Amino acid sequence: MIPQIEAERNRQIAIEKRRADMPKAYRANYDKAVSGASLRAAINAQCIECVCWQREEVRLCTSLACPLWAVRPYQDSPQTAHNKGFNRQTAAERG
Repeated sequence: MIPQIEAERNRQIAIEKRRADMPKAYRANYDKAVSGASLRAAINAQCIECVCWQREEVRLCTSLACPLWAVRPYQDSPQTAHNKGFNRQTAAERG
């Protein structure tokens, strides 16, 4: 068999196995990632798989040297963080 064809066949087998082992909620994103259709989907898929499918663990990731750390999904945006702080402060003032 031609090496490139064999590699693609082996890749498809590996993708099918990995897909079967993941929670159904993440399969569509994974499919998009492995098709090469979306770099964002690839980042999201890698991060969520890295922490065993726990979204909160992605947000709290401590692997600071990971090349994906700065672009990992499920982070609070600066605006969200600002609003959370504002809301807490307002609630404390109402106290």
